[in-house]
Amino acid sequence: MTELREPGDAAGWRDDPYGRHELRFFDGHRWTPYVRDGGTDSVDEPGGPIGDAKQRVRSSLLTEDVFVVERFTDLGRRWSDRSVLRPDGTKAGMLRRAAPPAPRSSGLKGLVSRDHAKHDVVELVDDKQAVVLTMIRPVGVAKTSVEVRDADGRDAGRIVQQSLRRTETTYALLGPNSHFLGDLQAENWVAWDLRIVDSHTREVATITRDWTGLDLAGPPRPDDYVVRINESVNEPLRTLVVACALSLEVVVKPYAEGL
Repeated sequence: MTELREPGDAAGWRDDPYGRHELRFFDGHRWTPYVRDGGTDSVDEPGGPIGDAKQRVRSSLLTEDVFVVERFTDLGRRWSDRSVLRPDGTKAGMLRRAAPPAPRSSGLKGLVSRDHAKHDVVELVDDKQAVVLTMIRPVGVAKTSVEVRDADGRDAGRIVQQSLRRTETTYALLGPNSHFLGDLQAENWVAWDLRIVDSHTREVATITRDWTGLDLAGPPRPDDYVVRINESVNEPLRTLVVACALSLEVVVKPYAEGL
């Protein structure tokens, strides 16, 4: 429901109480559909859980800025659950392939149950095994398009492959209303020098094998990589940055050269 406030509350831009955008305009009486992300205005009708519900689903995976992702590959491209570590080597969570739910399930799980064979479904869970994000990618399509869902199964946006001039490829990060928030770019995918930029082309995250400043318990494996996210990145871009960077092999085609 739309949250009402006392008539004396001043109108203006406030943190979005629904957690889907950076800012939402409050007209002095109620929340409006006018939202703002990184200086870009759009429209999204107010509604959904507010207050305590927003805090309940917030995970350290969506607030911390540096992660190490354990990456497993073999010639058969076989999936293996992999850990997401903090800079000190402690476990922050893991990526796991979701099991098909029971056929009687409804909502998002019902959708996955009906079409599970047509999709890769991967969950990002925290260190308490609570699901933080779900990534759904259709298989057998020419271009990658990954749907991202939050802990409550709500639409958090999409990550869509784009082919540009001279066979250049990027992956656009689109918000819940399909507005452009940024994209994943690389000068050379093989060199593992990837970056995510916002809608103003400002770098907001990097994906590398640069271990500088990390104090892991043991030496990293050759296929592991490091994710660094600027602390200034807010929602809804932060959720998509985390989804993209931590589940790179879901977002980027597993057979992409160098990955």
